[in-house]
Amino acid sequence: MLTTQGKTRFGIAILIGSIALMPGLFALYAAYPKHLFPSLYTKIIPISGIALSLLVLVLGHSSYRRVQNLTVFVSGYLIGLASAIYFLLCSNPFSLPLPPTGLFTAAALLLILCVNTLLPLLLPTQSTFRLTRDITIAICCIEIITLLVFRFSPHATDFMQTVSLPGFFSWPFLLCIGFLSIVITLSVFRLSHSFHLGGVFCSCALFLSTAWVILLTLKGDISLVELLICGALITYCIGILIHLFSRMEHKISYDPLLHIYNRNFCTRIITEQSSVNTLPPFTVAMLDIDHFKKVNDTYGHQAGDAVLHAVAQTVHTTIGPSGIVCRYGGEELAVFFPQTTTKEAAPILEKVRVAIEKHKTISGKKTICVTLSSGISHREEKDQTIVQVIEAADKALYKAKEGGRNQVQTGKTGKSVIAKKTPKK
Repeated sequence: MLTTQGKTRFGIAILIGSIALMPGLFALYAAYPKHLFPSLYTKIIPISGIALSLLVLVLGHSSYRRVQNLTVFVSGYLIGLASAIYFLLCSNPFSLPLPPTGLFTAAALLLILCVNTLLPLLLPTQSTFRLTRDITIAICCIEIITLLVFRFSPHATDFMQTVSLPGFFSWPFLLCIGFLSIVITLSVFRLSHSFHLGGVFCSCALFLSTAWVILLTLKGDISLVELLICGALITYCIGILIHLFSRMEHKISYDPLLHIYNRNFCTRIITEQSSVNTLPPFTVAMLDIDHFKKVNDTYGHQAGDAVLHAVAQTVHTTIGPSGIVCRYGGEELAVFFPQTTTKEAAPILEKVRVAIEKHKTISGKKTICVTLSSGISHREEKDQTIVQVIEAADKALYKAKEGGRNQVQTGKTGKSVIAKKTPKK
């Protein structure tokens, strides 16, 4: 049952899925050792890694047109390009000259670990396409040049010669723990409401951190590291696809001005095609801003939009998780209360009425105050349709307006009983 307005997910399911995938990769590595299946690790996995890297890049690039998220765009390019170069230059699927033993691998993985997963979390999520493109090109160029220098310069990776993993308190292991902690913290604070992106970045960080530890533990053997990087790429692809579908579904159901659900989502509830539990008791409240036309005529439509947004957000905040707020049309809102009776919803709507009456909307140099009238009815029987409940709530709303506005009334089909009335001011 949906109970919160505009609820989005951190991506816990994606993170759990990645944790479940990791033992499978270890099992694959144990069942198909490199000395018995050399082509698996010299051809199949590297080429698969390159293909996955390119898919990550394509997903990151194509996502901007649909969701305009700088984090996804930059991470797609960084993770995709760096992973592709990693498999090309390190795994050696096309018989290139061998890299310095273990050094390029460690340096490149450290770069992917600390830059590609962490940097996108530090960038703003919203930006113009030109700025997004320029930032991405600049970072990618720096990273590609760095990786090429690491790969082909004889002494560029000498600093990695002293890197080892003698114990849990060694600096490489502590670096992984610190990096993973930073990514999780940033994801929780920045991506907790970003449609599964938090789980995507935490999963990638988990795979890459584990790969770094495994690389240092196995002293240069990159066979299992390749599998873990492929696991990160697979998780990223699945996670970004889930993110894109969630964002597009949200866009279809969300009002961009009021930041609440729109009429399309409202219609889905009315036709009982949504995930909302509409079984009795189910209360519907119809809300209307009093004399809203005067606001537009007196202060202008821009001020009217500011008032609409302020009222919608005040209603949403005051109602909290108990109700679902939708834009029904114009300045009229509909609020759905699953598993709630009229008697239980009426006090909540009275709090909303008081909150709106006290709220002052600032638009430019103007301070605008409005009031709200509400009508409530609820579904008592299964054979009563949501449309009938809305019609009853509409009749109660009409009574509220006829009775002087700025009040809440409850009613059933054929009658309307006043629940709370404030004297007309």
